[in-house]
Amino acid sequence: MEASNLQIYWHESQPIYSLCFQPNQEGKPRLFTAGGDNRIRAWQLNFDEPSKTKIDTIDYLSSLTQHEQAVNVVRFNHRGDTLATAGDDGQLLLWKINETKEKQFGVSDAEFEEFNETWSVWKRLRSNGSGIGAYEVYDMAWSPKDDYIVTGSMDNAIRVFHVATGECVAHMTDHNHYTQGVAWDPLDQLILSQSADRAVNVYEIIRDQDAESKLQLKLKNKIMKCELPQRHKETDQLNLSNTKLSFLFHNETLPSFFRRPAISPCGSLICIPAGILKSDTGVESNSLPELNNAVYLYTRAAIKNNLNKPIMCLPFLKKPATVISFNPNFYKLSDNTKSYLKLPYKLVFAVATSNEVLIYDTESVKPLAIIGNLHYTPLTDLAWKQDGSLLMVSSTDGFCSYISIQPSTLGEKITPQIAESIGSSEKTDIPSTSPAKTSIINLLPVKRKNTSKSEPESGKQKDKRRVQPTLINIE
Repeated sequence: MEASNLQIYWHESQPIYSLCFQPNQEGKPRLFTAGGDNRIRAWQLNFDEPSKTKIDTIDYLSSLTQHEQAVNVVRFNHRGDTLATAGDDGQLLLWKINETKEKQFGVSDAEFEEFNETWSVWKRLRSNGSGIGAYEVYDMAWSPKDDYIVTGSMDNAIRVFHVATGECVAHMTDHNHYTQGVAWDPLDQLILSQSADRAVNVYEIIRDQDAESKLQLKLKNKIMKCELPQRHKETDQLNLSNTKLSFLFHNETLPSFFRRPAISPCGSLICIPAGILKSDTGVESNSLPELNNAVYLYTRAAIKNNLNKPIMCLPFLKKPATVISFNPNFYKLSDNTKSYLKLPYKLVFAVATSNEVLIYDTESVKPLAIIGNLHYTPLTDLAWKQDGSLLMVSSTDGFCSYISIQPSTLGEKITPQIAESIGSSEKTDIPSTSPAKTSIINLLPVKRKNTSKSEPESGKQKDKRRVQPTLINIE
């Protein structure tokens, strides 16, 4: 693996809030970034010939200029022919590329000369209720069939838009604070939303069989608290025999605009950022419990059965996790390896905290890599290249960085069809009952009577000062 910061003026030194790749552009991948300058910009990444994973040069392609305020999120549909963008002006715009270069209103002649292509707004989607366009949109997600888009906004609501008609078909206001992240189930059965009110809402999708454009949402569960094991402050160990009812997520004081959860491409694993894990200060101590940053993992079975207790926890992160993104590929399991999650294939996902990126797979309890010191200010978004060989990172410092991954690092790829056929013949929702002991990932078992007093051993990691972009590989 290699990691590097790309020192170009992506958005005239303004913060970059989101980025995504255009699907089906494997030859020379095209990256789209959204920034505080009210623009979306298109780029083409060129790789050096020997490695084909290290970015050599970047070509500026175009600017999309119809937003009136900062753009918070950009997402392509699965076919790669429509780009959805949304931001502080409350607009949800759908863009399509023009067959020939067309000058848009507000673009100067000098700027137009620099464009290699142009994009036009195909549709503007707005809510039917009062206050149209008045609330900032923080996150959005496409449905698997690209016929709907869900958004999360500053008015504590999520909205579902039908792309063909432009109609807002669902408007849910079950959160008590800003909705900062949304995710659409790849199996088209659930929608998740995460808010600064410390809750993750799980919505069931109800479709009208007679009318394709009719869709309803039903609040299935609100995940806020559960019984969690306490951490020994002195030893960094989890006391599995001592559980307390605790909040799972940070409150509104978390210094981030985004809490972006993710669902695996197969829909079997859900990862939720902004988690907290309290330390046990002891009965005689008068001090408040220490909060430790974490990421919580749920299986699909747990979500569908309304279980608030996560099946796994990635604890003791140095900074709060704000963004999670799954590699879109499936990988073959390694020989003679006991996975902590009983999946018939391997998944890979990345976690972005305020200052680091951690890459995990579902086969090992240790991160594949920890990358830090790439940016000066908090990270905002992650985007995987379609073949899984490149991970792009955006930051409010106005720069993007990348992590290149050699093909052999993650293992042999398998097609989604093969992964689906394997998964249909095996149980995929049962976590391993005997995970390796580690301070990185700990299972959260169900509390039972006469629980053993034994505790997993875990060592305390010492903080290291790093002055250069640092990549740590764990063999």
